[in-house]
Parts: sequence; C-alpha cells; structure tokens
Amino acid sequence: MFILSVVKTEEHYRAILWAKTGLQRIYLPVSQKMPSPHTICQEFDVNVVRVPREIKEAEIQKDLLYIEEQEGAINFKFGVLYRKKGQSTDNEILCNNDITPAFQKFLDLIGEKVALKGFNEYKGGLDVKGDTTGTHSYRTLMEGKHIMFHVSVLLPFSRDNPQQVERKRHIGNDIVNIVFQEDEDEFDPTCFLSQMSHIYASVTYKAENDSYLLRVFNEETVPPYGPEIAGEYTDHDHFRRVLLVKLMNGEKAVYETPQFVARRERTIDQLLQEIHKRYVRCEESGRKKRFKKAARFTEKGQDLKFQKIISGAAPTSKNCTSLSLQRKLAHFSNWRCDKILGDIPHKIHCADFWETYIVIGSDSGLSLINTQTSEVSEIYDSQFVPKQIIVVEEKSIAIIRAEKAPQSKNKSGYIYTFDLSSLTMKSQCTKNMRKKTKEEKVAPTKGCTLVSTFLTIASMLNMSVVKHKTIQLYEWIRIPGQGQGWFSLKNDFHMGDVQSLCMFSRPSGLKICVGTSTDFLIIDAEAGENNKKKCIERLHKHKENSSLCITPVIKDEINNWALGVLLTYNNISLLEQFTLHPDNIFTILIKWNVKPLHIHNSLPYLMAIGQQGIEIRMASN
Repeated sequence: MFILSVVKTEEHYRAILWAKTGLQRIYLPVSQKMPSPHTICQEFDVNVVRVPREIKEAEIQKDLLYIEEQEGAINFKFGVLYRKKGQSTDNEILCNNDITPAFQKFLDLIGEKVALKGFNEYKGGLDVKGDTTGTHSYRTLMEGKHIMFHVSVLLPFSRDNPQQVERKRHIGNDIVNIVFQEDEDEFDPTCFLSQMSHIYASVTYKAENDSYLLRVFNEETVPPYGPEIAGEYTDHDHFRRVLLVKLMNGEKAVYETPQFVARRERTIDQLLQEIHKRYVRCEESGRKKRFKKAARFTEKGQDLKFQKIISGAAPTSKNCTSLSLQRKLAHFSNWRCDKILGDIPHKIHCADFWETYIVIGSDSGLSLINTQTSEVSEIYDSQFVPKQIIVVEEKSIAIIRAEKAPQSKNKSGYIYTFDLSSLTMKSQCTKNMRKKTKEEKVAPTKGCTLVSTFLTIASMLNMSVVKHKTIQLYEWIRIPGQGQGWFSLKNDFHMGDVQSLCMFSRPSGLKICVGTSTDFLIIDAEAGENNKKKCIERLHKHKENSSLCITPVIKDEINNWALGVLLTYNNISLLEQFTLHPDNIFTILIKWNVKPLHIHNSLPYLMAIGQQGIEIRMASN
C-alpha cells in the first residue's frame, strides 16, 4: 500500500511517495511525455504489482500532511531536571523545587523564559490556556527548529504525592532528558523507569573554572549519532550548540530504534488503509475536468500550507513573538542569489574562487571574472578545455585538469599548474599561455580523468590523480629561490574503474577515498610498496550504474582531520562518521530530493548541486 504524488513544474517533476516504511521525495527531469507511475516508482525502488488508481479529491492532502507529521520530530521537547548530590531515585529528583544560581545560569544559556498563558508558538504539550502545567517554561530555537523545555521545577508540585505524577507525566514521556547537577557525583540513568525516555544528557557545572561537563547516556538500541562530544566545555556558546544539536540528532536517532520503527510503520500503514477506503473508488478515473481538479488540489494545498505557517507549526515558520528568536531564525532562510554575469554563450565545466575573481573553465577555454566589475578576461582559448579547477591560495597556484578541444587529434587530459599571478596577465594571454601550458604540464598525468588535492596541517600539498585504472599520488615541491615548484610522483595504486575521488587526513595518516562502479573504498595513501594490497578498505557497497560523489564533511579544526565523509550514489548519501576510535565508523542515511552531481560542504549547511537545482540541508538535521 502506497500513495504517489507527482507535480510538474517548468524544470522538473516533483514526486513524493508515502509508504509504511516512511516518506521519500525525489526530483525527476522533465521529458516530452510524463513518466508513468510504474516508471516513477522504479526511482523509489518500489515494485508495482497492480495498476495505481488516481485520486480526485483534494481533501486527501490534509490526510497526507498528517502522515508526514508521524515521520518524526519537526519540533522538539526536552525534559530538564535538577539533581542534588546523593539523589538516586526518580522520586527524589522530581521532588526538587530549588533553582540555584548555577541552575538558573544554565537555563538562561539554553533558552529564554516565557509565560505559558496565551503562548501561541510550539507549546510541547504544555497548557497555554489555564496554567495547569505551570505558569512559565523555557524555549529556544536551533537551526529553524522550535524546542520547548519541560523544566521539572517549573511543573506543578504536589506535597501529598511523593511520586510527582504530574511532573512525571511530561518528563517520563520525553524521549530526551537533561539532568543538571553541580557536583561530579556519578549519575545512573537507570534510576528513571520510563519506556519513552531513551537518552539522558548529564550536565555538570564546575564553578572552579566556569565550565560544563557533558556526558550522554543512550538506551542500547539507539543507533550512533553525532556530533562527538569533547567532555568539558569552557566556551558556553559552543557548549550550548553542541548540547542542543546532539540532543536533536539523538531524538531523530531514537525514531530509528526497533520499538519506534515498528510503532511508526503500524500507524502509517493503518492511516494509508483508511485513506484507501475513503478516497479510492471502484471506477477508473477519466481525463475529464483534469484542469479543474488540478486547480482544486493547488488551492487546498496552498490553504493547508498557509494555515501551518501562520500557526507556527511549520518548520520554516517565522511566526515568533520573540525578537531574539526572529533574529536567530532570520539567517535560516535568507539565501540570496547574486548575478555576477549572465548569458554566457559557452558551456561551463568547472570554476573556483580566487580572491575577488572566479576562475572559469568552459568550452571557450579558461576565463577570469572579476566579481566586483563583472569584467571577463580570456586566459586561454578553446584549444584548452578545463574540466576541473582547484585554486590553492596557500601555494599561490591553480591546478587544472584540462583536455584538448574536441576537434583536436590528441584529446588526452593532463594536469597543469599555473602560478596565480600569471592568470591576471590577460594582455599576454593567448600566445604566452600556449607556450606556458607545455612548461606547466605534469607529464605523467597524460590520460587522467579525475584529480583531488589535500593540504595538510603542516602545509604539505598532496594531489591524487586517476589515470586509466591507476591512482597516482603526487607531492608539491618548491625549493626557495628556484622559482615555480612542481609535483613529484610519490606513489601509485592499481584500482578498477574509479568514478569519484577525494582526499582527507585521519590520525593514522593521509587517506584517499574512491568510488568505483560497485564500491566506496578508502586507501591508505602512505602505505609502502609491500602493503599496497592490505591498504584498501571497503566502506560501502552501492548499486551499479549509480552517479557518485564523495565529500569530506566534518573537520577537526586543530588537526585538519576528517571526522566524516559523505558517500553519495543517485539521490542517497551515507554519512560515514568516524569516531575517536580508528576502527569505529557509524553511518547516517540522507535522502536528497535531487540527484546530486556534487555536494558542497559549507557547515552548518550541505548543498547538493544537481541538474534539477540546488538543495540545501542543515548538517544538524
């Protein structure tokens, strides 16, 4: 049982599939003939047995919106408890009513205090009409998501009820709870008897150095999730971000536990069955009144979207009463597109930034665009067709993988290295640069198809090149006083058909990650001649005939180590996140609406660039 919705725009088809296993979205290129439901379902890996029936009633969108809300957390509610030294039971902790200066400081750090009566934003199950769940609470906004905190000491207290049922009703039903304490007394999460609470974050305030110690306890069925925590934090703003992002990701991870997956699948399957009974008719739907029906669907869909936005329930809603929250949310959606140059007559293959310039490779050759004046300078003509451009400002060079023009007899690709200062000498371009390409050509790279670079923390520049079925590893060498440097061949590895390539560093050394026709592999770039066969490790097996790309997404700012790598095939990305233990890797699944040709890492954003458009995701979500 599934429901498929398809909308055609000028540029693509947008398809959404509702099934009991969850919600999937994808963008498909527009063709002259609209693809059949069978064809679209194949993109979702769904095997269609019966002929799908068309649903005419626009009201179905309201039911589908409700199913979407069963998917998981759009907004979040976290419990916050205060624990005194020596307290070992949930009853003792829930009976605390004190707000010490340190606890108050922590609450003000993670959120802002709001009066519940008349509160018209995300309320997290609290009463905003009669104050039956307390008069005040704390809330905040993180990456466009509303968070309501169930602060135990602000919930109703009963002197006659030692179990504090009213407080336990909220705290015990929170998937994630924060336990604050002012000493390093060991916290035992098993003291809470709750089937819903899966994650406890123990926060200890250390007054002697004004720092916070963070420890996170998970129920054993919760899959791994990021980010890695450092333990003690003296930077309070950084601690707040790490804590909230960790807990948001933790709650999303809990939804993937067997208990929640089974519950969600049962719920969604039941809802789909009810929708089928309500809307599917026995007769086949005809083509009459198709345009009127489309208008009804659009009108109903826009009305539902509008109601969600003005109620503050939509994840992108700006219906915030707090000015500080409005400012925090403003950056989330204020993406601006600046047009530097339009109506470019030639196909662009690649580009990179350098100071106030954009270096562009197209069918017309190599060009330089001044982003301040929009002036275009031709560096080299169409006899030279760049396919990849990598600007390394630290070494003052541009690395270009280029091929000869299609009409040339010898079309083999080469790697070229240009001094950046030479690119601005536009008046000398054509004749001089033709001669210069011979000088700056890396001769052993003839026939190369891919290139990737990595600059180590010690400022050593490494380059890996795919040539036929071999990966070559080069090191940049420049001797002071001897002019331009050069790439020296350092190592090579025999591989299969390599379709994607990237380099990054780990504590154990330099790594090369490659995507072949069937696998994603990691190569130890520093392996000796005798260990080459043992230096290759399989990360993941993917589907054949996939479009591949690899992106290092997280870095240790001190050591420049990659803490994760994004492996993408078709519209699916796997975030292989390395932990502090070298042999421990865990995976987070991301499903894109577009099929990425490239993914750009600009934390906290991930930008998937495809033929159907650019999709932007928050890394924390």
